[in-house]
This record gives sequence, C-alpha cells and structure tokens, in this order.
Amino acid sequence: MQTLELETMRCELEGHLGRLRLNRPQALNAANWAWVEDLVTATTYLSQNNDIHVVIVSGEGRAFCSGLDIKELSQGKLTREWFATWEKGVTGLANLHAITIAAIQGYCLGGGLQVALACDLRIATTDAILSIPAVKEGLVAALGPMRLARIIGVGPAKQLCLLGHRFTGEEGVTLLIINQVCSRENLDKQALSMAEELLSIPFTALKHTKLQIDRSFDQDFETLMTEMVDAQEECLRSPEHKAVMLEYRKELTHSDK
Repeated sequence: MQTLELETMRCELEGHLGRLRLNRPQALNAANWAWVEDLVTATTYLSQNNDIHVVIVSGEGRAFCSGLDIKELSQGKLTREWFATWEKGVTGLANLHAITIAAIQGYCLGGGLQVALACDLRIATTDAILSIPAVKEGLVAALGPMRLARIIGVGPAKQLCLLGHRFTGEEGVTLLIINQVCSRENLDKQALSMAEELLSIPFTALKHTKLQIDRSFDQDFETLMTEMVDAQEECLRSPEHKAVMLEYRKELTHSDK
C-alpha cells in the first residue's frame, strides 16, 4: 500500500482504490489552515495517480467533518486567502477523474457537507447530522450552494442554504443528497461494497460519464455533442470495452448452442 501522511489527513492507495481519510479527530475533523493546505496537497496527489479509479473519502473518529474551525474563524485567522485555498482543495476533489464516494458518519456540517457534495456519491450513517449553515455565521458557503443546486435543484437548495436547518441521513435520501443510509458499524463495509461495484465497471466509460454530467451545466449542446463523440470513440477503443464485448460474444455463442 502506498501512503501519503499529512498533518490533518492521510491518502492510502492500493490497486485502483484510493482512501482519503480526514484525520483531525480531536477537532471533529474541522478545517483549519493546515487542513485546507493538506486538502490541496491530497487532491493534487490523487489527481496525479492515473491508476486510481475510485476514492473513498471518510473522517477518522466520531465525525466526517464538522466544517470550518470556528475557533480559528472567531480569532480572525480564516482570511480571504484561506477561503481561496479551501475552494481550491474542494474543487480539486470535485475534478478528480476517479469516482469519489463520501462515507459520512456523525457531524457533516457546513464545509463538511461541501466536501461531501464535491464527491460523486454519498453514503451516510443513521446517526449522521448534516447541514450547510454558513449564513448563520454571516458567511457564504463557498461554492457549496451551487453544487447543492445542481444535485437537488434550486428550490430545495435555497431552503437548506438560506435557513441552515440540520437534517438526518434518511432525510438526505429524501432530498436526493444521500444515495444510501446504513448503520455506523456497516459504513466502511458499505462504502467498500460500492467501490468494488464501481471497480467492476469499465473505468474509461465511468470517467467520461462523470465528466459529461459535471459539464452539462457549463457547455452548449454542440460542444457537449462533440465531446460525447470523442469520449465514445475512446471508450470503443479501450481495453475494458473490448473485454466486456468479448465476454458478451462468448455468452452469445454459448446461448446459441
């Protein structure tokens, strides 16, 4: 296993699977200066490893991430530069070619939910507590409201972001924010099961499908059409597609006998 150990988080790489573990449990994985710098370092590290196809993002200890460090915020340490670094790290996570899964337990508040929203899929425990309460702190939730609106629509996103109400994992499923809910004891097993399912699917197709969905809000139809055809050509030429088609032809031959 290849490991990158940072002050507030850890990256573990094994085969095609990556693990990004938020590792500041004594502060419920709250984001201070070291944390946002580590997120930039970690996402850059993951982006440079083309063998990683799936990344599970999780929090060590009792919480996924309780948001920005209120103690440092109240002392005026979280500056304009901090927020720019924060968004650089979160955007780096969102832009990974790998498919990302947020495995959420305990508190997933503010910036913690923003990190989860930057992932492609989200699993939460039954005891998870989620919210995006930046306005109550007199702040904008970085680009979290935009990501949330793209996932669940403008109306529900405004309700959550303007009121800052907390909600459970089950409520998150109803809101279409959370994909699966499980017990805390089964969270890692559930996340690994989803990762294994994704790893069984041709990655070239997954990668381009993710990119196509992510860019659907940014590009005109003609550009999307051109990119789709180029992506499809790469998929058709990929060894994964050829292997799947070979198995299909074998099954077809067998069924015809």
